[in-house]
Amino acid sequence: MKRFKTVLQFMLLAFVIGATVILLGAGGNNTKITQVTSQLQPRTAKTISNQYQKSKTATVFLHGYNGGAYSTNYLIKKAEKAGAAQKALVVNVYKNGVMAFKGYWKKSIKNPMVQVVFQDNHATQKTQVYWLHQVLVQLKAKYGVTKYNAVGHSLGSNDIVNQALTYGDDQSLPTLKKVVTIAGPFDGLTGYLNAETEKQVQAVAAKPIRFTRHFAEMLKLRANFPAHVKMLNVIGDTNLGFNNDGYVGVASARSVSYLLRDKLTQYREEFFSGADAAHCALNQNPKVAKSMISFLW
Repeated sequence: MKRFKTVLQFMLLAFVIGATVILLGAGGNNTKITQVTSQLQPRTAKTISNQYQKSKTATVFLHGYNGGAYSTNYLIKKAEKAGAAQKALVVNVYKNGVMAFKGYWKKSIKNPMVQVVFQDNHATQKTQVYWLHQVLVQLKAKYGVTKYNAVGHSLGSNDIVNQALTYGDDQSLPTLKKVVTIAGPFDGLTGYLNAETEKQVQAVAAKPIRFTRHFAEMLKLRANFPAHVKMLNVIGDTNLGFNNDGYVGVASARSVSYLLRDKLTQYREEFFSGADAAHCALNQNPKVAKSMISFLW
């Protein structure tokens, strides 16, 4: 048991250090996209269930720090199994500057899902936001995507929000419609050892007690955030008495509602508690998947 706690503490420390470096932009590099490749295969489109709204709006899935395809595979598979959407493209962004699109695409495709994977999953947030921006530009230019939703886990949530804040008025982008953020550390890793109960934290205003440098920078870009966006913010608490999901504090995850106050057409928070609400379990949680599907489609 003692050894387990030591390993857990080491993993937490590694996450805290790594996430802080990414959020503050220290270290890493700004790898530019130098080549875009497309490898599509003919395939029969899946039939979307009549219980869901059908549109050409693409839904982009993005992992977080130290993540990969496995971070969003479960959510994508649940959406497919429900008949709500279909996986169309996987976009791999490589360290050598190549962006590779693989999968299936037709202009008539309905509810397509696009999985984005960064080979360098420790790159700075500035770099990741640039990569995400380039993916979105290509989706519009090469595949005719004019509207998109976005689903992010952990730091992927921050990337999605920061991309919208940084490039919100860029006409080369498709229009952002809906966002699902899961365990996003929007105010950094503050409030990790908060001793208040979950109920008390939920009752407190979402405005952070202390703005991290990262959060303060986002606030400066508030005016750029696109209009008419709806957001579902998924927050986890392991219920061990410290108001966090094992990595991200409840207060930090909630702070996006203060950041985007009066900017969103709709904002909804959903709290999940217990072992299935741990940081790396929320994106594998069937209840979270169900909420995501209901919100998006």
